[in-house]
Amino acid sequence: MQITEHQIDDFKSDRKDIAPPLPVILRLVPILFYCSIAVAVILSSIFAIQFQLAVQKRDAHKAQSGSLASQTEQARNERAALESQIKKATDIQNWVASSRPMQPLLVEIARSMGPRSSIVDLRLDRDLDNPAQIKMGLRMGTDSTKQLDLTVEKISALNYRAFSPTQTLGRGELDYKATLVRKDPQQQLEEVPQ
Repeated sequence: MQITEHQIDDFKSDRKDIAPPLPVILRLVPILFYCSIAVAVILSSIFAIQFQLAVQKRDAHKAQSGSLASQTEQARNERAALESQIKKATDIQNWVASSRPMQPLLVEIARSMGPRSSIVDLRLDRDLDNPAQIKMGLRMGTDSTKQLDLTVEKISALNYRAFSPTQTLGRGELDYKATLVRKDPQQQLEEVPQ
């Protein structure tokens, strides 16, 4: 089928008051608009990702800070326990060192016991204010006062003097109490560590 020729009239009028077309440079405005929307979306997603990373880092730092605080507290508790043990050990060491001057006295009292005598109870108390004086309480299993004389003689050989001695004999036991004072108290004070 063939189309017949028709003449088409152009109703377009040539009007002079219509604005001229936009310059070429202004054609970039829509392109820049869409590009700015794309950049805004990209920057918003980067911001959201960085914000999430910052929140994770903050939480990690808070957890690490809490962990370090608990470790610090645990270290403080361990240190306090260790210092307590050190103090106890130092006290024991000082006690042993301060009892060293009394060791020869104890040895001589033990060696002075005869074959029929025995030490039932022996107490040596020393006052911190006056370490030159030793309060002695001795209970011996013996029937004779000769054993006590021998023991007192051995104590006197160590430069100790007995003040206000009391003795009680009964039921096969001899109870002796006295305050021993070293004849040269400076020597004993030099032996005692401060």
